[in-house]
Amino acid sequence: MEHDLFISHASEDKDALVRPLAEKLKSFTLDVWYDEYSLSVGDSLSASIDKGLKLSSFGVVILSPSFFAKPWPEYEFRSLVALESGRAKRIIPVWFNVERDDVLNFSPHLADKVAVITSGKKLAAIALEIMRVVHPKKISTLARALAARIQAQSNTELVDVRELQQSPLREPLSQDQLRRVRLIHESLFEVYPISWEKIAGNFQRDAQEFRERELRSWEHIAGTYSGIKRRHNLSRAESQHLFQVLLRSSLGTLEGVTQEAPAWVIEALDDFHRRLPNAKD
Repeated sequence: MEHDLFISHASEDKDALVRPLAEKLKSFTLDVWYDEYSLSVGDSLSASIDKGLKLSSFGVVILSPSFFAKPWPEYEFRSLVALESGRAKRIIPVWFNVERDDVLNFSPHLADKVAVITSGKKLAAIALEIMRVVHPKKISTLARALAARIQAQSNTELVDVRELQQSPLREPLSQDQLRRVRLIHESLFEVYPISWEKIAGNFQRDAQEFRERELRSWEHIAGTYSGIKRRHNLSRAESQHLFQVLLRSSLGTLEGVTQEAPAWVIEALDDFHRRLPNAKD
């Protein structure tokens, strides 16, 4: 697939929700396609969505008063539901300024589908709810992605990743996991100064199947960071740059490093990607 998702919507909703939602999803590292899916009178809803699904893993449909005001024939909505017959969920309805009765009166087919409801929610919460369906693995890497973005903007005071607080807490961490988080927190605090409650909460928001992998990623970043900083006595600015390099490398978003880069950067990347001695796996 070329895109994680596309957004199908009435053109009247672009400014109020669609553009901000698309930008928020993009900031959460999702590949979003939406400009070509601003629907106008005379467009075929099912044909547009069918085309979008050929190029995207998921389709988000914004159901709103403006969307309902368009003269969609009932067969379009039956076609919309039929697109998912016999396959995994790929269409995500988003209710924008509408309630269940509005959707039910307009199309019982759409009312039966589990939807993302925007009423009373912040934009980040809506985006995270969509992201949990579209790409749950990326939810677990979001703390690293947001921290890397903040570092790239040369923000010397790393803010906590507040947008992650919109995601619900899951099962509590074990005592062993909490001890590992404590080592990560203490090792990186000077360049990632968020509170203990927030960093532990970030890990608790990870789904169980991704939590261990994310803990290992952060442990690897913290171990490499501590070793390089100790061996090279880095300044605060250099330490922040080192953290950014390691974050981006862990995400696979670091561009090639030239030989003109500081020796400690080249050493850090070599250390980060080298297999540790005495490893059994």
